Amino acid sequence: MVEQGSLRYKRLKKILLDRKRKMWNDLRDEIFRKLGKEYNTQFDNPHDIEELALIDLIEDTGLAIADIRRKELTEMDEALRKLEDGTYGICNECGEDIDEGRLKVMPFTTLCVKCQAKAEGKGL
Repeated sequence: MVEQGSLRYKRLKKILLDRKRKMWNDLRDEIFRKLGKEYNTQFDNPHDIEELALIDLIEDTGLAIADIRRKELTEMDEALRKLEDGTYGICNECGEDIDEGRLKVMPFTTLCVKCQAKAEGKGL
C-alpha cells in the first residue's frame, strides 16, 4: 500500500501529474495545429475525389488519435484515484510494489514485470 506523504507516494504523484500535464499539452498542441489556418484552408476547395478521400482520411485519423488520447487520460485519472486510495503501483496479480522505473514508462500498468511476462506467456 502506498501511504500518502511517503517518499514513494510523492514520487509517484509527481510522475503521474507530469505525465498528465504532458498529455494535455500534446493534445492541445495537436488540436491547435489541426485547427490552424493553414490546415483549414489547405482543402477548402477539393478538386477531385482523391482530395475528398484524403480529407476524410485526415479527419478519421484525427478522431482515432483523439479517442486514444481520451482513453489515456481516463487511465491517468484512474491511476491518480488509485494513488489517493493507496493502491497505485501495486501489482494486481502478486500484490508486490511495481518498480518506479516501470511506472515512469507505463504509468497505467497494473502488473509488475514478472506478472506481465506470465500474462503474455513469457514466464521469466
